[in-house]
Amino acid sequence: MSINTNWNVDYYKAEHESEEHWNLRKRFMEVHKHKFTEDEIVCLAQVFTNVEFMGCKYPDETMRLVGELSQEVAKDFRAERSKKLQRTFVKASDAAEARAKVRRIQPVAGESSNRKGEAKRRQGFGDNSSQKGSDDPSINKSTQQSANLMKNMKYGKFVVYLIGGRNCLQVSGMKCSTQVTEKETNVNGKKQLEIRIGNQLAAKAVSDNIKTAKAEAFETAMSDLRKHCYFIKLNPNAECININKSNDQIVANVKQAELTEKKIDSSNIGYKMMKMMGWSGGGLGSSTQGREDPVGYLLKSNRSGLGSNNKIDRKHFQQILYNYLESDDIRDLHFEPTFTKEDRATLHEIAGKMALKSSSHGKGEARSLVISKKNISSEEILREVLINQKPSFCNKYCVQVPPNKAKELSLHTDHLDF
Repeated sequence: MSINTNWNVDYYKAEHESEEHWNLRKRFMEVHKHKFTEDEIVCLAQVFTNVEFMGCKYPDETMRLVGELSQEVAKDFRAERSKKLQRTFVKASDAAEARAKVRRIQPVAGESSNRKGEAKRRQGFGDNSSQKGSDDPSINKSTQQSANLMKNMKYGKFVVYLIGGRNCLQVSGMKCSTQVTEKETNVNGKKQLEIRIGNQLAAKAVSDNIKTAKAEAFETAMSDLRKHCYFIKLNPNAECININKSNDQIVANVKQAELTEKKIDSSNIGYKMMKMMGWSGGGLGSSTQGREDPVGYLLKSNRSGLGSNNKIDRKHFQQILYNYLESDDIRDLHFEPTFTKEDRATLHEIAGKMALKSSSHGKGEARSLVISKKNISSEEILREVLINQKPSFCNKYCVQVPPNKAKELSLHTDHLDF
């Protein structure tokens, strides 16, 4: 199996992560990205830093693998850390000065609620479209509803993302900060596999060979998770923003999937979401793909457009991606094959520096580039789709609710599959 190495390591830097932690995790991924799939190496890198900085423990097989992979990566870091340990004494005067600095940066009267709101927004729990204070009743109601979404859930805040085939449980664990472990044992000459989500046993299977045991345990786990967890899947009919380059000009238009009442019926979740957003039936694609107003912000530089009289260069790409990053638009940017190989390389580089995800698709003259924002937290997706019914989120994500939430969230009971 060929390994795709054409992905941006910098996409996985977390906002809260210190430079020391990130540099070590980044080096681990860069050194070994050609040996594993993207999801696998990201998970292994997280395990590595958890072990290195927090002393976490994992199954013996995982510990051995990470130990082997980290030998060269962490060699210099460990040597430097051993030197730092000799200089950890902090003078009382330094500690007092640090405390004084903390007092000086406390928010002044009137700033507290906004700063708290901003902190929540950055963590993915706040309302991105509002800067209201914490006393606002609508904010309190939304917060309470969000809390109720995860109430009485067997696996806590674990949410299943239907991506990556059988690797979806590991991917979901990484996204939800929940440890997912698979334990192999021998039982009476047969192979047994256990899958645990956090501290909960999700499935157990015994078979003559480990491959079959893994497949059976996965199916059992998924069956139980459907009873107790939310499922999230990217909507295949979601809007995206197509960006083309022609005659030294850049054009951005909304691209929508063709949805007709003949192709989908009223029981389909895509139908329900489109109806909720105001769709009255008929085709959505060819007749309305030229809408520029919703994406005009991408091509703005102060008061002028981009590329009207000048050759398209790096600064234009920087402006587009900056405008996209600063907006609340969560649609993907599709840079069509009209952009050259050199253009795509530049866009990859800029996207990495802006913490945007970028990936290329297709071959030769049909090769294109997709740029998207960092993963949005499961809490925010569930809140915006199930509670606020925000059109942009309903358009991009499909959500399946567990049976104990079906009565109050009946629009989202359709079965989602890979």
